[in-house]
Amino acid sequence: MTGTDTARPRLLPALPGLACLFAALSAMALLSGCSSPPSYREWTASPDVPTVAFDECTEQVDNTMRLRGYPLRPLPETPQFGYRKEMFALCMRRKGYTAE
Repeated sequence: MTGTDTARPRLLPALPGLACLFAALSAMALLSGCSSPPSYREWTASPDVPTVAFDECTEQVDNTMRLRGYPLRPLPETPQFGYRKEMFALCMRRKGYTAE
């Protein structure tokens, strides 16, 4: 029975070294995400940006109208027409556009 204790590999001395290595790798991974934020001034708008914003707002308003059970394209004399118009204007203002 005394021979079985010596046949086992000794892992305990290696554990502190592995834990330290793991901690160092974790710290590097966390700190790599803390770089400076991207500079948005290097981006320029393409000529089709207003069209994209219009399409995105149309889709967003369509989804809102559908969720509320309103018709997607209400007639001008209905209250839903004014609601859709206001929702669309709010979306475009959020994207930085003003009414013409």
